[in-house]
Amino acid sequence: MITLAICCGMMLIGSLQLKKYQNRLVFDNTVKEVTAALDQASRISTIEGHAVTVIFSENQHYIKLVGGGHEKHVNINENIDIKGLTNFVFSKTGRSAPRTVTISGYGMKKAIKYQMLWGRMAK
Repeated sequence: MITLAICCGMMLIGSLQLKKYQNRLVFDNTVKEVTAALDQASRISTIEGHAVTVIFSENQHYIKLVGGGHEKHVNINENIDIKGLTNFVFSKTGRSAPRTVTISGYGMKKAIKYQMLWGRMAK
């Protein structure tokens, strides 16, 4: 009986660690997806000379990049919330006003400071 309890306890701990790892993986991939989408929007605005608007739908959990005849749709996990994307526009030269985009979910949070110049993040 004791052996059975120990085995069940070890399996339960392993499954909890796996769930935590899966959540971390989803969160990290979402951060990378959002960063890549914003970088791409800045590059498109610089190369093609058109302003690009970033639209985030909190209800439907997606980011849409619109401008210069291009439209990109990036789906976001329902458990992840993004703040700081309202009125986010890249000018036709690839510039954007400085702002902080905060991505949170699964008990994790990451703040990314953006100031884009010529299609690249300012260092």
